[in-house]
Amino acid sequence: RGSAESFVVVLPVLLTVVLLVGRSGDKATRGSIVGRAIVASIMHGIAIHSKLYPVIYTVSFMAYISFQEHGQRWKKILQPLPSGGNPFPWTDPGRLVKLIGLWVQRLLLTPSAVLFLVISLSTFGGLTYLAVLGYGRVALEEGFLYHFSRVDHRHNYSMHWYWIYLARGRIAQSLSASVANSSSATSSFAAMAWIGRILLLPQAILLLYVSLGIAPYDLSLALFVQTFLFVAHNKVITAQYFTWYLCLLPLCSGRIQWNSTRMKLSLAYLGVSVVAWLGSAFCLEMQGKPIHVFVWMASVNFFASNVNLLGAILNGYIKTNEVT
Repeated sequence: RGSAESFVVVLPVLLTVVLLVGRSGDKATRGSIVGRAIVASIMHGIAIHSKLYPVIYTVSFMAYISFQEHGQRWKKILQPLPSGGNPFPWTDPGRLVKLIGLWVQRLLLTPSAVLFLVISLSTFGGLTYLAVLGYGRVALEEGFLYHFSRVDHRHNYSMHWYWIYLARGRIAQSLSASVANSSSATSSFAAMAWIGRILLLPQAILLLYVSLGIAPYDLSLALFVQTFLFVAHNKVITAQYFTWYLCLLPLCSGRIQWNSTRMKLSLAYLGVSVVAWLGSAFCLEMQGKPIHVFVWMASVNFFASNVNLLGAILNGYIKTNEVT
């Protein structure tokens, strides 16, 4: 785990995007859309099996496929407003609700999008079955189920690491105190696992929001924003997670204004927050200084800098007529 990030992000995550979007200038016919959906869905299923996090892209891929197939019919609803307003509906909640209702209907009724979902799940399920058949239930536990209750606190950039650290300490204290406290430790561990699952809820809401609000217009930007949000809000963040969204940035960086004052300040803020976190973490882990609270404050600051940078990226997004 954590030793094959370059393999996973290039093959098959980026390959899925390439197969689905096709070459620039290719005319999107219904047959080509279905063909791309079939091939890309197989690669997407492999991606989910290799590393669970690509599952967050599924709805975005389906939304993109659905728009490619029926975009002309829904152009008046889904394209930027004639008045030149923001094409993304987060500035108009009422319009967003209508779009969500539309996409729920269209995703379930667009054959190519449904085909993509079915083949992706079948590929993932088949590979997982083979893994369990070969290695037993441990393959299912360590490869997938573990992530839903994972509560590591070491080398963790997330602002949630401190409560994980305190909860683990309370559990260890209860277990070492007496056998009578074992039930208390068990309940504390169960509560910690449930909190970890609850933290998935805001992630799911944000990911769905991006899938329906951005992916139809700009697939590569949607995937980058989704991954950035997913990593920033995760309860466990280690250094290799940054490669997940950095590999997607070149696909959409040409449509982002990097030379604005806000962008420069946001990048500088991010750099300062990273240095502050690394410095405080070095003092804690390498020098043994009791500065847990300072590391936690650095983690909160790191989260704030990430949110600020994403805001600058979206604010500096250059609208184009080409949907990619």
